[in-house]
Parts: sequence; structure tokens; C-alpha cells
Amino acid sequence: MVKFDQIARTLRAEILAGRHGEPGERFLTVRQLAERFAVSLTTAQKATGLLKDERLLVADATSPAKIGPAATSSPPATGKQGTSPRRLGLIVTDITNPFFARICRDVQQAAANAGYQVLITSSQSDFRRERTVIEGFLEIGVEGLLICPGLDDACAAFYRSLIGQGVRLAFVSRRPEHVESDFVVAHNFAGGALVAGHLLSKHYEPFGYIGFGPRLKRDERLQGFRSALFEEGVDLCPDRIADSNGRDIMHGYRAMNRLMTRGKGPRAVFAFNDLLAIGALQYCGQHGISVPHDVAIAGFDNLPESRVTSPPLTTVAYPVQSIARLAVQNLVDHLVDQLDGPAPRVPNHIFLEPRLVVRQSTDPEAAESPLSTSQESESSDRYQEANDQSDKGK
Repeated sequence: MVKFDQIARTLRAEILAGRHGEPGERFLTVRQLAERFAVSLTTAQKATGLLKDERLLVADATSPAKIGPAATSSPPATGKQGTSPRRLGLIVTDITNPFFARICRDVQQAAANAGYQVLITSSQSDFRRERTVIEGFLEIGVEGLLICPGLDDACAAFYRSLIGQGVRLAFVSRRPEHVESDFVVAHNFAGGALVAGHLLSKHYEPFGYIGFGPRLKRDERLQGFRSALFEEGVDLCPDRIADSNGRDIMHGYRAMNRLMTRGKGPRAVFAFNDLLAIGALQYCGQHGISVPHDVAIAGFDNLPESRVTSPPLTTVAYPVQSIARLAVQNLVDHLVDQLDGPAPRVPNHIFLEPRLVVRQSTDPEAAESPLSTSQESESSDRYQEANDQSDKGK
């Protein structure tokens, strides 16, 4: 008998004997159970999951488990499904960001198709909040975590600790360094290289870059952009790289100001994401700088907003829906595998290939797509399905 079955048998006898109170009274948290039986949080979660299936315990989507109605009678057969919600936790850095809003929507849909509810919260890029929220999720019995991790140096150590305790998690859209776990991300290096190739083909030079900021220790979009330029014998000068020290439109505006006031400004600018690129466009519009005739601008993420800027923004698209779907599927598969007991498992690393969407911010002759924003996005997802790739060596 595996450990969580043994724990569930002990707790079942205690609940039926009334040692944990009457129906409706609060039961022990997952963390308290883990400490009592000296097991991982995952093992404790599995034990309470069995008791929820028997209705010896009940819980809604947000509160800890309570003693269930079956505590006053003989429990039903074990393994019965659908008597209590199965829950995943999703943590993103900024739920107000249009990109993460879409991630949340797509994760909820994919999880619902797999029979799970999703609890969603935003860390606001605050590690203390990120840790507190995750610990709270585990306390109320969330079975697995989908995480867009923050950038604090302590994040990696925290996630390694969780994995060591047996917590099941997968990283979405961003992966921390030195943490061995499932992740699904866009191939950012390739996306940056696509932008460089396009700008070179339009004979723009010199180049500038607006980065996320120093908290992002490894900027693969910049690496891809710079490498593709280098392959063609073109340097990206350090004084033409401006950290935005943030992630919104105003930070892009300020970074563009720094680029354009450092001597001779760049002829083409690539921004870490669309929001920063939109800020750069706004700066140009307010300072009489014609785009793309004076300076070309490109972004990354293909947000819906990128189609309605003036001029429409060249950007890098990738299948956001596939990121959500594959992350959920990998996590659920992992949870199912663990029902047979712990077993060695190689983390699944998935990189999704990007494509360049050329618009008038870099090419005045670019034709507008006849597709609506939502249709274009869905078309991109279908196109990229064939390029989903599992790469355990990267």
C-alpha cells in the first residue's frame, strides 16, 4: 500500500470515530497533515483527495477542507470521482497585462476540459506575495501549480524546495534558471532573430533595443536579436540598449526618450514586448518622429493592441493558446502518473516556434491582414500547432 493510502486509511478511521469533529467543522490543513505524518505536501494532498472522493471531507474552490456528511455514515467505495472539485493554481506576475489576461483565459478553458477548476492570482512581481499565495494554494488542497515566476533571486531556491517536497508544478511563458521542472515557453531567441533578419532586409541601421530591465537576468529575445545581427557583421552598441525598468507603455516611452537623446539615435528599435514598443511609438508621435520613415519599431507578443496603433506594429506572434493547453496537459498528466506512486520523471521542456507579423511600423508597404484580431490570433495558434516541440536538451 502506498503512503497516501495508509494516511487516508488512518484519517478515515479517525473521522468516522468523531476525533476531528462534526460535519461542517474545519479539518486539518494539507501542511498540518504533512507535518503530522512527516510526508510531502503532495502525499498529504493525495490522502485528502481520497477522503474528498468519499465525501468524508468537502471543500469549495477557496476554503480549506471541512468534515463532510459521510462522516456520520459508512463511506462509499473509494475512487469515486466528481464529488468534490479538483483544483489547479495559476500565478501570473500581472493579471492586468493583456498577455497574462489571455493566458488566464486559455488556462481556465484547458483546465475545464480536463475536469479541473483554476484558482488565479497575480504576484505583482513581489516574491513575498508569490510565496504566500502559493503556500495558501497548497494549504487548501490545490493539486498542482501553473506559474509564471517572478524575477527575484529567491524564486529559484523556493521552487527547487517545492519540487523537493513533491509539489507538482509547471512554468508558463517564463522559466527560472537552475530549476528542473516542466515548462512551456515561446522560443524567444528565435523570435529575436526573426526581428533582426527582417530589419536587416529593410536596410535599417543602426539598431536599438528596449529591454525589460536588469531584473531579467537572461534576456533571450535580446540574445537572439544580437546574434542574428552579429552573423551579418552588425554590432548592437551597448549605448543603444535601454532598460525600461518596467513592463508598461510609460516605461517604453521613457526608454525611447533615452535612446533618441543619446547622440545620434537608432534607425530601428526592437522592444522586449508590445507594451514597451507602443510606448516607443507614442514617444515618436509626440516628438514629430515619423515611423517607419525616421525610425522603425518592432515589438513582441502580437497583442490585440498592436494592430490598432498608428502605424500598426510589427511584432512577433506565437501560440499563446498552445502554451496554456500544453502546460495544463503536462501538469495533469504528471498528476495522473503520480497516482501509481512516485517515479523518476524527466522534466518536459517545450519551446513553441514564433513567427513574424510585419506591419507598417517597419514596412510602409505592408498590407493589413483581412483577419480580425481574434481570428488572426486563432490562425496563428493553429499554424503553430505543427511547430510544438518537446526539447529536453535545451
